[in-house]
Amino acid sequence: MSRRGELLSAAFWALLGGAVLVASWRMDRLADRGISALSAPGLTPGVIGALMLLLAASLAWRAMRRSDAAAPAAGDADPLPHATSRTLLAGGLCLLFALSLGRGAPFAAEAAVFVFLFTSVFSWPTWRAERRVARGLAQALAIAVAAALAISWLFESVFLVRLP
Repeated sequence: MSRRGELLSAAFWALLGGAVLVASWRMDRLADRGISALSAPGLTPGVIGALMLLLAASLAWRAMRRSDAAAPAAGDADPLPHATSRTLLAGGLCLLFALSLGRGAPFAAEAAVFVFLFTSVFSWPTWRAERRVARGLAQALAIAVAAALAISWLFESVFLVRLP
């Protein structure tokens, strides 16, 4: 990715991380219900927002340190549009998954389909280039089923969340 692209990405992730951090800080702490500060609803999103800020700063620092000689040549195609389309595709798949939750299918089945689709869509070019599409699809299916079962167990048994 070009230096400009990395700086734009860093700015985007910093803004998103900052928004998540501020929103989590402003969440109700539920102290009036006797809930410990370590189990406050905004704690996990706040940590994720802070990590997003830290990683955005790391990306920006790396982009600023890189010499102009390491940047793509003027005649090379800018990979930013490709990265942007992949980001939009990932966001679209996540949004589709979020909108499908609670519409009748069990969570584990929907999670398995999501993980399988996500893995397959983004791994397909590599599988095709390496001529291992069938093996890649089989591995993606196995990973999707294992991940869906593990995630369902984690939410129901550890976090005590009732899943649809």
